[in-house]
Amino acid sequence: MEKNIENIISIFFRNQCNEEQLETLLNFISNENNYNVFNEYVKINYLSNHLMNQFDKESLLQEIEGRIKKSKKRSIYKKNTQIVTIVAAVFLVMIGISKILNHERLLIESENIVLTKSNGEKIIIDSKKIEAEKLEGLVSSKTNILSYKKDTISKSFVKNTINVPYGKRFKLKLSDGTQVYLNSGSSFTFPISFIDGMDRVVHLSGEAFFDVAKDNLNSFKVYSTGSLAEVYGTKFNFRNYEEDNSSEIILTEGSLGVMNTIDQSEIVIIKPGDKAKVDYAEGKIELTKVNTVLYTSWIDGRIIFRDESLYNILTKLERIYNVIIINNNHHLKEVYVNATFLTEEESVEDVLEYLGRIHEVDYQILNNKIIIN
Repeated sequence: MEKNIENIISIFFRNQCNEEQLETLLNFISNENNYNVFNEYVKINYLSNHLMNQFDKESLLQEIEGRIKKSKKRSIYKKNTQIVTIVAAVFLVMIGISKILNHERLLIESENIVLTKSNGEKIIIDSKKIEAEKLEGLVSSKTNILSYKKDTISKSFVKNTINVPYGKRFKLKLSDGTQVYLNSGSSFTFPISFIDGMDRVVHLSGEAFFDVAKDNLNSFKVYSTGSLAEVYGTKFNFRNYEEDNSSEIILTEGSLGVMNTIDQSEIVIIKPGDKAKVDYAEGKIELTKVNTVLYTSWIDGRIIFRDESLYNILTKLERIYNVIIINNNHHLKEVYVNATFLTEEESVEDVLEYLGRIHEVDYQILNNKIIIN
């Protein structure tokens, strides 16, 4: 194989080919003999045989053609942007602004921590400079932190929602002083100011740690799909990812009531060190004693695994590092791991290197996809 083609293949699998390189590769692979050479080369140097069996010629050609189209669109967009800028700024405002806003909207919803105001407006809040004047309520901001104060004048609820994508975390201080640590892949809806005489109600999808400010008059309630946690002042971790079909509430301090809202069961009181698992399908609450550190260490940027199956660990790594893991080795359910990782200092590549060395995990990385063989 020509050295030039080898270089292009290498760049192709890093998703960095320009339009000319993509067209060269497309012309090369269109020839059946060349495709067979390409197939063998990639099997040896990049991907497993299992994956290449699924990577047929037609889908490969479609993938390259799709990238060429995207490249052409980007080129056209850049040229048009230059022309519009030179010819008339007014024309840009009238014609181009809606496309730009739509593009930015898609980016902020998938890659950034976003706050949605009561009027539907979306604001990026994980940037270093959050424009507090654009937010609702009495709020101040720091990097990755919002702090609300109680509004004694307002008598109506104004609710906001924060969405935290995979790979990021966020801290929030509510108007009553409650501190909320939001984990990756979480959505949290809350009032910008609580009102005396009314329950402090919030909604969570994902995972959060709550350090609830004590208030003997107004209880604090966390609702999620199928479960409710009710407290007056306590510290607890609440995990409710939709794909898990259950909620887990781990109490570290104080007292807490848990209820299955699907069958409206009675509230079960749990104590520090208890884990309450709310099973939606079976409609029951299961209590077990646990080491709470294993469930709350993520707040400090640590993830601790103790006698946990490697199969389950891969799912958690997807959330923590915002990657896609394709697991072709179902025997990993039988492999159990004890390890601690510093998520802010160690990359997913570092974690995989450790798992590969200690537990003989065979893997390949392709952009943000990881294939386990």
